[in-house]
Amino acid sequence: MRKVLTILSILTILIGKANAQEGEFREGLFRYAMFGHSLLSDMHPDFIRFDMAGITNHPEWDWGQTGKRMRVNIFGWYGFSLPLWSSSHNNGSYDVSVSIPAAASCWLDIFEPVTAPVVNTDWRVGLPSVAIIRRTQTKVLRNYLISFSPFKHESTHVGDEILLQRVDYGISLRRVNVSYNYMELSIVLNDPDGIPESCQTVKSGLMILWKPKSGWYFIDTTDGDASLAQPIISPWEAYLQYQYQSKFSRRGTQAVASVEIRNRELYGYPVFNRDAGLTLQSEGRIFTFNILIGLRFCQLRNTEAFSRATVGIRAYHGNNPHGMFRNHKDFNQIGICLIIE
Repeated sequence: MRKVLTILSILTILIGKANAQEGEFREGLFRYAMFGHSLLSDMHPDFIRFDMAGITNHPEWDWGQTGKRMRVNIFGWYGFSLPLWSSSHNNGSYDVSVSIPAAASCWLDIFEPVTAPVVNTDWRVGLPSVAIIRRTQTKVLRNYLISFSPFKHESTHVGDEILLQRVDYGISLRRVNVSYNYMELSIVLNDPDGIPESCQTVKSGLMILWKPKSGWYFIDTTDGDASLAQPIISPWEAYLQYQYQSKFSRRGTQAVASVEIRNRELYGYPVFNRDAGLTLQSEGRIFTFNILIGLRFCQLRNTEAFSRATVGIRAYHGNNPHGMFRNHKDFNQIGICLIIE
């Protein structure tokens, strides 16, 4: 009996305190931590995001060949961090969280009248990531945080209709395999940390390829002429983000604004145009800009916002951020955005 009680006690410690009081940090196995999550402008977030937006049109993804300059498309991003462990130390002055990141995205040309094709899908998965927050509780700097992901993988896939169209046109470059492994390090000043108060957050991050010589993409011999893409290895991607959130109203709403500037690889292989054929595109680096302004609705529990939905306007400028279309450097998007955290 004693052994059974001992085992039950250990399990209770691991799982955490089920009856946490207001404001108490929840720790243990599979406990969700409120810190260390994506800001609203993050291009690779750990939350769910839906966009209905006007985008720059191009024959590469205009299946119906409408020739319009701008068209409305639908985008879905399904990201999450599976909590593995969280712990609190030194009376809450610093906490640790371990989680597994994963995400998938889908780009739909839903208003195309014939087939409403899937244009592109992306997915990401990684090994457990660690976030450590240090709370200082000063007026200028409430906390600072460091997060490290030792291994993440991204793989992307062009939609069937788009691929078959390129085959029908006899394009010598039918599909580009965007597949790579990387590590990511980020530093945050004033992490929102689930607080119901106004907050200004700054975050910077760096992604580095595990195998620089492999690059970000490659062309398989079954998908086209590999000589059309000869990457100049630039094995890093960096970003800087800023976010403002106002104090919660009595009903749990707050104004939010978030901006990201990212410096990343502009992929270097030909751009397809039905009339002009393949146009060469040199590889290089490019700045991208992602901006979101909106209103967040929070379902409060104790002192933390456990369920949050944001409705706003999101605008993007830079290279196309999706799959093999990242060789397009003049891509714009603006529309309605719904975020569920």
